[in-house]
Order: sequence, then structure tokens, then C-alpha cells
Amino acid sequence: MSGLPIDIVDSNAGSLYLGSNNGLSRPNWAPGATRSTATSNIPAGYFFNPFVFARPIVLAGQLIPSSNGTAVAGPTCGQPTVACTDFGNVGRNVLRGPRQTNVDFSVIKRFPFTESKNLEFRAEFFNLFNHVNFANPIGNLNAASIDSNTGQIISSGDFGRINSTSNNPRLIQFAVKLNF
Repeated sequence: MSGLPIDIVDSNAGSLYLGSNNGLSRPNWAPGATRSTATSNIPAGYFFNPFVFARPIVLAGQLIPSSNGTAVAGPTCGQPTVACTDFGNVGRNVLRGPRQTNVDFSVIKRFPFTESKNLEFRAEFFNLFNHVNFANPIGNLNAASIDSNTGQIISSGDFGRINSTSNNPRLIQFAVKLNF
């Protein structure tokens, strides 16, 4: 199957409205970035290009974009210790995770004794080809180091990295059943 949607979030953005660490806000696309640039020029060890995202910073005295021009950021915004952020422009589920492949297989053989009694032997194989399916990468922008004045990523850290699998290794089980 195709990969699961990746929801890119920025739990420290949108603090003007929801407070910090709300988990509901989204980052911005970096200037000139799109979904296609997020899936091209990917650094080694990452699933998507983390540098195409940025925190939506609002400096003191600037209009707050999500207010439709009716509110101006207060005097504490833009200071290094205060993250004054707005809602980002990255939509929900803009990327897809890695493809998932799984093949299960079972073999059953019945050995009849009489018309109503039989012995059943069963062998079941889960993930027959032992294919590794990777989970979605880390999609929270807070896994990266971000410049508090510009909102740009300084170091991507684990943001965009895959650090787990989504399935088990090959499992085999045998069963014998007496039907009567």
C-alpha cells in the first residue's frame, strides 16, 4: 500500500492564540519551498528535506497574518527568550510516508479418520518474506534546532528521520487441531 500521511506539526507555533506546546499548529513553508522541494534534495539519513519548513515568526510591530490585518504583534515579540509565533501555512498530511508491503501465507492439510472426524495440521507465516516496513518519520518541527529570530532551521536533528519500524519480523506458527 502507499505510505501513510505525514502530518507536519510545530507544537510551539501558534502561541499567540493557543499557548506554547499546543500540538495543533503547523509550520510555514520556507521561502520558495513546496511539497515537491520537500521530496527532492533530501539529505542522507532523512525521509524528506527538513530545511523546507520554518517556524512562522512574527516580529514586534508587524501585522499578525492570521488576524487578517486586524492585529499587530506586541512589544515582547521577536526577543530571543520569547517565541512569538503564528499559525503556519503548511496544510495537513502534505507528505506521504514510506510504502508498506506485507505478505501472509498459510497452508492447511486435513487428515480424515472417519466421515465426521479429522486431524488438521496448519502452518501460518506472517510477513513471509521478512520485509521491513518503516514507520513515518518524525514530523514535529520541535525535533530540530530553530533560530528564534528568523524561524529557519539551524540543525534538523531528528526532524524528518525514520527511527522505527511499523511491523514485526517474520513469524511462523504451527497448529494441530482435532475436529470431531
